[in-house]
Amino acid sequence: MTKTKKIVLGVVAGGITIGLIAAMPLIKVVMGDSASTAVIPRGAPNPAWKDGIYTGHAVNQRGEVDLEVMIENGKFHHIKALNHNDTALIFDKVLRKLTRVMLIKNSTEVDGVSSATVSSKGIVDAVNNAVEQATNK
Repeated sequence: MTKTKKIVLGVVAGGITIGLIAAMPLIKVVMGDSASTAVIPRGAPNPAWKDGIYTGHAVNQRGEVDLEVMIENGKFHHIKALNHNDTALIFDKVLRKLTRVMLIKNSTEVDGVSSATVSSKGIVDAVNNAVEQATNK
């Protein structure tokens, strides 16, 4: 192998390595990480929340986010995506992670998903909008 071919091969391999290192946070979001197995304390029912199905709405840098939030006996029953303008693969993964924690804690006081801050904020803001509706009903 000539010296030029070795240099080109080294540059390509280095570029691939740097690209993978830079993409690791996003890969963790898409593939999952061990943080999802952490113990989460259960939240108590919120007596101020009225039972019903609410459409939470938020706007973030990527557009609108609409979620269906069902509240039963002062607790989140389910949180589903109705509409979003985000990258589907990332949004769905972030939605699963955040709603899992929200359902257990019965709260929107959750940490956003690393490397998916915009998606996390849109989801939390939309659920907060639904909670406002449930409180003011």
